[in-house]
Amino acid sequence: MQITNSFCSSDLAVVVPTRNRPIQVKKLLASLAAQGMRPGSVILVNYSGNIEPVIAEFKDRLSVTYIQSTVPGQIHQRNIGIKAVSSNYRLVAFLDDDIVLADDAFERIIDFWNKVPSNTAGVGFNIVNCSPFRHSPFRVFLRLSSKSPGKVLKSGYNVSIQNVAQDVQTEWLGGGFTVWSDRILRRYKQDDLQTGWAIGEDLRFSYPIGKKFPLFICSQAKVRHEHENDHTLTVGKYFYKGYKSVASTLYFVQLHPHDFSIIACLGMLIGKCFARLSLACVRYEKDSFAKALGEAVGICQCTLALIQRKNIRTKLED
Repeated sequence: MQITNSFCSSDLAVVVPTRNRPIQVKKLLASLAAQGMRPGSVILVNYSGNIEPVIAEFKDRLSVTYIQSTVPGQIHQRNIGIKAVSSNYRLVAFLDDDIVLADDAFERIIDFWNKVPSNTAGVGFNIVNCSPFRHSPFRVFLRLSSKSPGKVLKSGYNVSIQNVAQDVQTEWLGGGFTVWSDRILRRYKQDDLQTGWAIGEDLRFSYPIGKKFPLFICSQAKVRHEHENDHTLTVGKYFYKGYKSVASTLYFVQLHPHDFSIIACLGMLIGKCFARLSLACVRYEKDSFAKALGEAVGICQCTLALIQRKNIRTKLED
């Protein structure tokens, strides 16, 4: 296939949804300012709190647009950011606020974009501070793994695309470490679910695009995901996360009935739930137990909804 891309860093805008996390935003902006090839624009969409003093520290090194959102939700904030991106930009990066880039990350990913087919839709950064991709026969049995990263299995489970050893053509991309073609973002709109936790939104958005256009992970465009565990989470929140993770997976499978199997999905979810519950009992981990319980309730309620031919989306929304 003919390759006609000719991108440079000034073609790239960055959209960052955040929620009153000045420490994380400062680290991210510092890593953007340290790039050998800086983006043409950075758009920060914040809900709650004021991070303008942090942005002011970088006014001489980055072109930052600050937008205060009155409505929470990562999807909603990202959509606001897309609308604020000028039509001059041909590439748009979505970055989580707790991403920190290697100094040559943009140089590497721009170079990669100039080598891939011209109809490429998106290219992901490589998150390197996590366990490397590893094939596991036991996880295959649970429908949680494949021999190659980036696959979306018959169960609806999306195999990891993090810490890959080489470039990968993938069937899905992450929501907070990916550079998209602007023409794709203008063409494919992401529905704004009424939920406080946008779990699975990256898979729901990227998978249909990946069926029509190439998606890649650039192994040399390295970033770190400096996620900080929220120690204020209650047992109820862990239950909530377990419940919503089940609803998200089944909703995705319900959206694509010809590609995936509800039976395989339920088998995978039950296996995960049982494994989590067993470990929680052995280790006396009440948080894991609460999450497993949430998964179990989610499996029961969503299965009933499926039998009644109801849309699982209602279970996903708050």
